[in-house]
Amino acid sequence: MAPAAPISVVIPTKDAGPGFAYLLRHLALLRDRCGLDLLDVLVIDSGSTDGTADEAEHHGFRVHRIAPEEFGHGRTRNLGVRLAHGDIVCFLTQDVLPCTPDWPLRFAHALEDPQAAGVYGRQIPRDASTMEMFFVALNYPREPLRFRPRPPPARHHPRPGRVLFSNAFSAVRRDVALRIPFVDHVPVSEDQVWAHQVLAAGHSILYEPAAEALHAHAYSLRGLFRRTYRVGRALQVMGLGGGASLPESARFLAAELGYFFRQGHTHRLPQLLAYEFMRWAGFQAGRLSGRRPRGTQRTA
Repeated sequence: MAPAAPISVVIPTKDAGPGFAYLLRHLALLRDRCGLDLLDVLVIDSGSTDGTADEAEHHGFRVHRIAPEEFGHGRTRNLGVRLAHGDIVCFLTQDVLPCTPDWPLRFAHALEDPQAAGVYGRQIPRDASTMEMFFVALNYPREPLRFRPRPPPARHHPRPGRVLFSNAFSAVRRDVALRIPFVDHVPVSEDQVWAHQVLAAGHSILYEPAAEALHAHAYSLRGLFRRTYRVGRALQVMGLGGGASLPESARFLAAELGYFFRQGHTHRLPQLLAYEFMRWAGFQAGRLSGRRPRGTQRTA
């Protein structure tokens, strides 16, 4: 079934590697099924040297090349929104592989809701630790979710172990993304900041589990600390570092312990405690490093 109006798919790339070929083949099949005029695929490549951009062009997709120093998670996606042809703009990362044939239609259908600004799909790990499996089970359940706008001080705050949106596999209304663009000065979590901003503006964010994709990351303890440090710092700089209080973190850990017991992975509890301590410590260290002097304006 073809979409009623053009849908754009934007993929930032940099040396995507051999696995990118599977995503390109998937998108080529979708394009052939939907029609060239109805599925607009745009690859924004930031200096690949492994033939990533050439391979995308070989499949007949639009490629926009930028210098590596011009890349930014928010900046590059804002560029993609401006260059997109469709009123619905889907975002994929280069390492994701959708496994639902009609996922663009499901995203487009969700965004027929006039209050919805964005929708993200279910992410299933190719290979992940028990800790990451719990993260996936918590953030990408089988049931749909709707994040509604809340007045202060009860607004949604991103935090470790909980997401509001994910640019790895998502779609946004182009008119909203033009009016409320992604912030371009934070190194990570631009999707979480954007979700918070559109919720504060009165929009909703939807989660559509009927659209599924393979995607996950397995972090070492050092890699996890670095990742959550950057997330904590980015959110704190934007005035969104209020999540992950001690009671909140304790509830998260208790739920994860229950998951471990139910899965029969009690022998991995020492690994779990070390992993979650590094996640929490990295986020808190990032928050501390991102604190602004008193009196500096913050994002609501």
